[in-house]
Amino acid sequence: MKFNRIAIIAILAIFAVVLAGSASAFDLGFLTGSDSEPQEVTVGGIDFSIPAGFTENEQYKMVNEKAESSSIDYYMSSAGYEDDTKANAIYILVGDYGDYNVTNDIIEYVLESEDYEKKTINGHDGYLVQQTATDSSDMMDVEQPIYMFVYEENGDLVYLGATQESYFSDIIIE
Repeated sequence: MKFNRIAIIAILAIFAVVLAGSASAFDLGFLTGSDSEPQEVTVGGIDFSIPAGFTENEQYKMVNEKAESSSIDYYMSSAGYEDDTKANAIYILVGDYGDYNVTNDIIEYVLESEDYEKKTINGHDGYLVQQTATDSSDMMDVEQPIYMFVYEENGDLVYLGATQESYFSDIIIE
């Protein structure tokens, strides 16, 4: 397959940021308010549902923060959440590459070195990756597996990280 090299480099750059950021998101602090009901949130123009008992960590919030990779400007929006027990976390990141639309073929190409499973969750085709503290970044300070689900929506890259795979079906709105 032939892809725009610059777009792939930009997507790789966001994956590097995501892996570093999500690793940190699993050691959340500075939490704001707790909800006993699921809450709908919008990150990067995409709606998600956060399960009851999770609280947003303002430290991991980004709203259209501009970044650049190989002369491509892209914008990242993110949010991080932790449950009341502080044992479970959710991280959402949406990357908007402007004129360069992310496709599942590009995501698959970028993830080719990862052990992933193609999966459909609530009507969204994507890629599920499971990592543990031993095969992920040195910044990861968790002993349980970390699950990542990556897909495209409206040409944007959507990255979800969670301590439990089952959270993805709660987070992703059909």
